[in-house]
Amino acid sequence: MRKNLLSSMSAVILLASTFTAPKAYGMETAMAEPGSPEAKAEPTQELVPPQQIEMYLDGFHIYKKQMNLPTEKQTQVRVAHYCTHYSPELFECVVYSGNSKNSRLIGIEYVVTKEAYDALPAAEKKYWHPHDGEVDSGLLRMPGLSEEKEKATLNFLKTTYGKTWNLWQPEDKLPVGTPELMWAISPDQIKAETKKAVEARAADYHY
Repeated sequence: MRKNLLSSMSAVILLASTFTAPKAYGMETAMAEPGSPEAKAEPTQELVPPQQIEMYLDGFHIYKKQMNLPTEKQTQVRVAHYCTHYSPELFECVVYSGNSKNSRLIGIEYVVTKEAYDALPAAEKKYWHPHDGEVDSGLLRMPGLSEEKEKATLNFLKTTYGKTWNLWQPEDKLPVGTPELMWAISPDQIKAETKKAVEARAADYHY
């Protein structure tokens, strides 16, 4: 019996040593360099929803639960929003930790017009923050646009409201725990560190 058990264990070890985890179909093609033979080997999948993104907003958030803390004790986070104009009254934004290819997808933000916000019940309004202070303070910008287009768009966004949930907190290696409701930074509560980040963004918005 011991001999049969050892034989069985040896077979399992041999099998494990030769096992290769299956790869997602088409992943080699999807991850290949554009224009390379691998990329041309077979057609790529359609990625329609993310291709509808038409706006990049560069801004800063705080945790709503920290909004009454002293300024320097708040966690103020720079974030990159990539937004789709879903309907006349709604934008849908995916929120990243930066604008580089290795940035983390950390949250979502929905943006609605003032008319849509005003129609919400009082119990729902507590989740939505105004954008006027972010625009007036210069915290919210649209890098890459002409000054004229940026000004026109921000003047519109100034009247809107956002509902933002962070799913991946800055200190975590993985997106674990409870989602956090995020908020706009009050213009009179901008941390010294945040002001430096704003200055750095003016010189080079990539991060």
